[in-house]
This record gives sequence, C-alpha cells and structure tokens, in this order.
Amino acid sequence: MNEEIMKNKISNFQTDAQLLCKQIEDFVRDSLKNLKRNGAVIGLSGGLDSAVTAALTVRSLGKENVHLLYMPEKDSNPIHWEHAKRLADHLGIRLNIYNISSIIKAARTYKILPLGLIPGRKLRTVVVEFGMEKLLKHNDERILIDRLEPEEDSWLAKGNSYGMTKHRIRMVVIYQFAELRNLMVIGAANRTELLTGTFSQWGIDHCADIMPVLHIYRSQLEEIAEYINVPDYIRNKPSDPDLFPAKLNKGTMLGRFQIADHILYNMENNIDKNELYKVYDKKIVDHLFSLHESSMHMRKSPYHL
Repeated sequence: MNEEIMKNKISNFQTDAQLLCKQIEDFVRDSLKNLKRNGAVIGLSGGLDSAVTAALTVRSLGKENVHLLYMPEKDSNPIHWEHAKRLADHLGIRLNIYNISSIIKAARTYKILPLGLIPGRKLRTVVVEFGMEKLLKHNDERILIDRLEPEEDSWLAKGNSYGMTKHRIRMVVIYQFAELRNLMVIGAANRTELLTGTFSQWGIDHCADIMPVLHIYRSQLEEIAEYINVPDYIRNKPSDPDLFPAKLNKGTMLGRFQIADHILYNMENNIDKNELYKVYDKKIVDHLFSLHESSMHMRKSPYHL
C-alpha cells in the first residue's frame, strides 16, 4: 500500500457533526425509555468530554430532565470548578456540588502521596511536576504505558492508586445520587481514551448506564463541541484529568489528538503499522500501538470462564 493510498484511507476519517449529534440524541432518549428512568445525571469535570455529553443530553431530553453533578476534592484545580459552574449556567441547570475530600481522606488515599505536607497548591504543583520528571523512569510520553505496568510500591504505582481512587469514589457518589432519584447515569468517555487506556478502570469515566460518545474520537468531539456551541473557555483548554495538583495534558502525552486519532482509526481498520510509518512519525505510531496492547486488559476485564 503506497503513501497516496494511505492518505486516501485517512481521508475517510471525517466527522458529520449533525448526523452524529442526531444519533447520540436519539440513543440517549431511547435509553432513558428502555431503562425506565425519570431523568439523567452527568458528572461534570469542567472539561470538553463531559461538556459535550451534557449539552447533547439537554438537547435530547430537555434541561428539566437533566441533573449535573460536580465532585471536587482538595487537589482539584479551581479553574475546572469555575468552568463547570459556568457551563451549568450556560445550559440553564443548577449544578449540584458534592465535595469528596472527606471520603478520600477516610479511605487514606491522601496518605499514599505526602502532598498534604506541602503548603499551597502552587508549590504542590511544582513538586509533583518535578517528581514526574526526575523520579519516574521515563518522560511524560511513557508515563501512560508505565502506569499500566508499575513496579510494586514504586512512586508510579502510588501515584496511579492516588489518582484512580478519586474517580472510583466519584463513580460511587454519582450512582448513589442517581439511585435515590431513579436517574440514568451518563458517562462521557470517548474512543481515544478507550483505545489507549487513558481512563480510570471502574471509575466514573468507565462505569455508567450509557456511554453515548464512546464511539467518538476526541478530535471529533472537538468538532461536535463547535457545532453545538460549547463555550470557548472549555473548547480551548487542555485535556486535564485533574487528579493531581499538576499541569497534565492527555493530548500532549498522546502526540496531539488529531494525529493520534487518525492513527488509532487506521489501526482499528486493520492498517499495518509499517504502512503508518510512511505517513506518521514512527515514535508516535509505536507509542499508540503499545498503549493499545498494554491496556487490552482494561477493555476485556473482568475475565471469566
């Protein structure tokens, strides 16, 4: 397969935002009926994925049938809290806020990393970023793979547990909120996260009644966000998981979402990586294929007979 054919193959990766929105809105509406729920609840993070999912759910069900829940903790970046509140106002829905710091403290999660001993978020950010650079085996492009195969009791293993526990607690809290009100829990994970393992297994970005954008790549979500007028303050911000007091960007770690998504799309369409080398940087291709392979267990578990 020559380079020109490869480019033609890649050109098939297109986003019909209008069609995708209609399909998602129909799916949300049908799911609510089939599950016999009174409405829906979405956990807002202040980021793009949950913003798009919330906006599409409102378009599908009407704002009177949608609940929004924001679950900050002491490491949360205040800018995400502000953006979650502004988005809720934009959608015309009251934002329910449930601070989960006390639950995380009770689970002794904050003791896994001694960040609480460092005064002030800014200083904690400096220390965490220094630690990621100096104490871990690889730079940030390898952290995503290394966290899937950490050495026992290593700083990476501790950091993984520290971060993932928070999203698992958020999953428990949102389900409690939903079950008290007979609501459908709507998750906001996208296909890029699913294929690369950049989600919290059994966390709020993995467990839900429905995942209406799980078939959508992250770069496609950016186009949908523009189509449905998600505010610029959310569309233009980096993709930050907001689990640590540090500046993290999933897009940078994956080698830019648009490039990563094109590679993943072709991988899913059985294009050999040796052919992808002719169009994309070999390092990025290998990184994404390795992530996909290393995270396979996250997509297949729980294993059973």
